[in-house]
Amino acid sequence: MAEKSDESPIGTQVSKSYDIVIVGGGLVGASLCLALAGTAKAYGLSIALLDVAPIGATTPTAAGVLDGRATALALGSRNLLHSIHLWQHLRGHAQAISTIQVSDQGQPWKSDMKASEMQREALGYVLQNQAMGQVFLEQINQRCSDFVHLIDQAEVTAINNSRQNSQLQYKRLGECGTLTAQLVVMADGGRSHLRHQLGMFDQIQNYDQVALVANVELDQHHFGLACERFTSSGPLALLPLPSFEDKHRAALVWTQPIARQAELEQMHDDQLLEEIQQNVGYPMGKLRAIGDRQVYPLSLSVAAEQARQGLAVVGNAAHTLHPIAGQGFNLALRGSFALAESVLKACKQGSPIGDLTNLNQFVDISRRDQGRVIGTSDKVMKLFSSKKLHYSVLRQLGLLTMQQVPMVKTLFTRAAMGLDVPLAEVLAMPPVNNSASESSCEKNL
Repeated sequence: MAEKSDESPIGTQVSKSYDIVIVGGGLVGASLCLALAGTAKAYGLSIALLDVAPIGATTPTAAGVLDGRATALALGSRNLLHSIHLWQHLRGHAQAISTIQVSDQGQPWKSDMKASEMQREALGYVLQNQAMGQVFLEQINQRCSDFVHLIDQAEVTAINNSRQNSQLQYKRLGECGTLTAQLVVMADGGRSHLRHQLGMFDQIQNYDQVALVANVELDQHHFGLACERFTSSGPLALLPLPSFEDKHRAALVWTQPIARQAELEQMHDDQLLEEIQQNVGYPMGKLRAIGDRQVYPLSLSVAAEQARQGLAVVGNAAHTLHPIAGQGFNLALRGSFALAESVLKACKQGSPIGDLTNLNQFVDISRRDQGRVIGTSDKVMKLFSSKKLHYSVLRQLGLLTMQQVPMVKTLFTRAAMGLDVPLAEVLAMPPVNNSASESSCEKNL
């Protein structure tokens, strides 16, 4: 279905029509665009991808720099990306996780999950967000330029789904614009102002904790080891990153009481590294340096509504959860693919892609997945953050059981790998468009 456009002089209204409009050009919005790409090409759909920031304006961070957030991809997420032929473009940026070590500070028992025991090449992978985003953008430009329109520096001001097609209003560089679409997808991040504007509120549980996120340099190779260390003040995770010029690196996620937020933001690097080392021990060797840190409050939120006629919500706009198990982006990715599957199903049936009946099936699938992941991560966080004696006993029994009973360990490991969720059925990305040009974006990339 071709894009319809009514261009007006600069400073006046611009009106365009698409089949799908995605609000948010981050990792979730871009991955959704690529999950939809095969269907869009096969059925002639047009897509607009909007973001408030300049698209492609930043220079990729050098691999050796200790800055830039990272994401843990479960093996199931890798399989989703492989199913649309996207993983081959990400593989070179990924660090395989060969072992996950789970331990409780001050207690004797620990559990090691190994890829070799599961007869897999890896339990998961770690990639820096900027590298992932760059690959996603490159693939959109190379494969989707004839049906995807990138609109950057666009602030969405209102969404109206009361008509047959949803209508979206935005401002860009002093110009007002209106887009209409069969389906508008909100992927604009946590505490989505658009979702709140529509009265699609969320349920929020504050954890009274903050997460400190940074990258650290190690004095030895990690050999694909990921560590999850539970302490009395909160869990601490170290995830392996690719080495660069003989510098070995890991991504740190450290949960602490919210009362320490200002202290953690201002603490000297040497003092911070010493405290982290005391908490995690030496399973990955000595911590030599730490990069730029981010400290932010943690909460659990789930959108009460995740679809209306002509509207859908994905990613952090639909849910945010504790980073204890590194499942946030994996859950978001499965939600994006579930929505892409519902669009493909509607196209096959010849029904409107924004039809609420069809979208409700996507919501049902996502809700079950969210309930399972969020419920588990919330319970584990509370169990392993408690200082009470009987919780300590339960933690040790759990780790001992997982280590000594193969079936329990296998089930737990499969869940951590994301292999207990069926893969969504979507079409692979279309081949590279040799005639792709920069004209597919309102900003020259």
